Amino acid sequence: AFPEIADQIHQVHHAVPQAVRNRYGKISESQLHSLENLRGIPKSNQEIHGEITRKWTIWYNKNPNFTLQDALDYATEIDIEYGGRFLPPLR
Repeated sequence: AFPEIADQIHQVHHAVPQAVRNRYGKISESQLHSLENLRGIPKSNQEIHGEITRKWTIWYNKNPNFTLQDALDYATEIDIEYGGRFLPPLR
């Protein structure tokens, strides 16, 4: 979707992680892999993917009975915190 920056992307991060489907199950494959759920992790700032993954792991442990809305809300919190560091930036 963004060929002008494709060479600057290290990985693609799912705002609502694939683990949500594994733990909760009520998110479709098309929702999970939709463009609006994908975030570019820049080569210049690769460590943010691990930071975000660690935050999600802590969140899962604190919220074992989460709903899909809870996960969507947390994904928004992550976007607010990290959005300016994604490619393209969110905020």
